[in-house]
Amino acid sequence: MTAYKAGGPIIDEGVWKEYARTRDINLRNRILEAYLYIVSVNIKRMNLAASYQQDIEDITNHGILELIKCIDRYDYTRGIQFDTYASIRVRGSILDYIRKRDWVPADVRKQVREMNECIARFRAEHHRQPSDDELSRAMGISTDELNEIRRSELNMNLLNFEELVYKAETLGMGALSQTDIGRPEDKTLGEELKKIIAQSVDELDQNERTVITLYYYEGLKFKDIAFVMDVTPSRITQIHTKALKKLKDKTSRYLA
Repeated sequence: MTAYKAGGPIIDEGVWKEYARTRDINLRNRILEAYLYIVSVNIKRMNLAASYQQDIEDITNHGILELIKCIDRYDYTRGIQFDTYASIRVRGSILDYIRKRDWVPADVRKQVREMNECIARFRAEHHRQPSDDELSRAMGISTDELNEIRRSELNMNLLNFEELVYKAETLGMGALSQTDIGRPEDKTLGEELKKIIAQSVDELDQNERTVITLYYYEGLKFKDIAFVMDVTPSRITQIHTKALKKLKDKTSRYLA
């Protein structure tokens, strides 16, 4: 079992065997250097830089600390690739960290709900989406306040989507702890959940599917997606929110 990092050290089974025997700090740092990319790759994959730019250094440091824990816990004899094991652990730890530090309070959830209710009323009356100016006037707030509510909604939806993917991956691995060998039914459930998520994405309408694909799989920012689709960034936010609600509803029904 060998892992390669471009331009970095090679970590093979011999290295893991030696670290398990000695717990040498220099050897651990060598392993850490080889796998540091796992933290940055997951932060990029989860699009955290856009929503948590001010906290990105703290998030990175937290991911590194979890990676160190993974190195200390890893059992090379179990036949699980370290990068797979550590990537899932690091992503889950980052999600927990964000949730504890920056989870949306009740008053902000209420604002998000009121915004969506206002959009629904406007669409029912005018048979179209409201502009930002129209929506802010209807809600009696400034456009800056409206943008802040949308950012909060984006953070809520981002965590909800990542948690679904994380759940599927952890179940698909069967088990990630050193004491639990994992149950076959968990692995089956994880694979089925991945299929449900993929099927749910396929069932979105064209605009929703495009936004989800470009944002989560291609890593584009909303302003870039807006340029590609020739609509406003606020419209992309609305499409994104609607798509994630559909995905969450379908997968939640499956998990229930």
